[in-house]
Amino acid sequence: MLSRLTLRWRLTLLQTVVFLVAGAVVITMVYLQNRIVITKAIAASTLPDDTARLAQPVQSVQTPTLNLDAIAIRRNEALGTLLIQWIMALIVMTAMAGLLAWWVTGRVLNRVHLMSAQARRISTANLHERIAVQGPTDEIKELSDTFNDLLNRLEEAFNAQARFIANASHELRTPLTVARTTLQVGLATTDPARINRVREELLRNNDRCIALINGLLTLARGEQGQRRLEAVELDEIVHQVAAESTATAPPDGPRLQVDVPARCTVSGDPLLLAQLVHNLLDNAVRYNRPGGEVLVELDTLDADVRLTVSNTGPAIGADEADRLFEPFYRGAERTGHTDGAGLGMSIVRAIADNSGGQASARPRDGGGLVVEVLIPTTDAQSLTAVP
Repeated sequence: MLSRLTLRWRLTLLQTVVFLVAGAVVITMVYLQNRIVITKAIAASTLPDDTARLAQPVQSVQTPTLNLDAIAIRRNEALGTLLIQWIMALIVMTAMAGLLAWWVTGRVLNRVHLMSAQARRISTANLHERIAVQGPTDEIKELSDTFNDLLNRLEEAFNAQARFIANASHELRTPLTVARTTLQVGLATTDPARINRVREELLRNNDRCIALINGLLTLARGEQGQRRLEAVELDEIVHQVAAESTATAPPDGPRLQVDVPARCTVSGDPLLLAQLVHNLLDNAVRYNRPGGEVLVELDTLDADVRLTVSNTGPAIGADEADRLFEPFYRGAERTGHTDGAGLGMSIVRAIADNSGGQASARPRDGGGLVVEVLIPTTDAQSLTAVP
């Protein structure tokens, strides 16, 4: 029954009942104390003192009994009158306390109603609006600030999603447009050499679309809330990916140096961590100067393993370095490279977050980029398998 009432009614009833119970307890204690005091006072005024009792003749044996009955009657009459007055006063005060509780509760909840009304008006079309609650810095103001922080995160997430969709649409439209143009040119000729060039161009565009879609799938998997963590030998993964990168690198490509301890165990998904290392090395080799260097380092901290990949590429600003983790962002010095989808660094951060770690980037002294990835060790967090 009480659950159907509003919060204002329930708080009012609670405060009224508490006041009523407290008043009843006080009246009971005062009643018992006054009962003793009134009995003594009536007895002292009714019974004669010792001198008067000795001067009087001996009365019948029923005189003490009559005196006690008279004391009880007078005491009950006095206590009854006081009790009625106290009960009437308690009823009046309880009613006043209930009205006061209703008013105070309404004043307090009025700010909550204002927050609710403002929150109902906020949608995806006006996520920039915030809940404005005036008043002192109390729990309600703290709740309002919490809602505003949540709206800030939602607005950032929606904006990031909108940018992601726009960039993904643009990245997918470019190879499809090139493929359409190539097909039109290829269908308009019978020259075998031109047909071969068209076929090669279509294959390159198809590979680009496949790489882009695979990158989107990997990014989505890395951003999933579920984690599949297990013990992974990160040093083995680094050596394996470094060997593959060296085998496929051109003769005049950057020189790869690996500084990895003998054993380095972390917790994470082995496939995702291998993709993380591959993206870091591929990014460091691709955006490098001829004859440059790529340095891969692993060192163990208190509860994390730090993977550091640095290269000798073009100079980059500090603000731009962090933006490289945004999907499809390549930077001012990287827009000329068309063989990448612009998702490599985004996938690195998503995999690091999925593993319970973090990824950051900063400019390298003398040009280039330094990317650091912190991954928890197996002792830092428990391993849980998610099917």
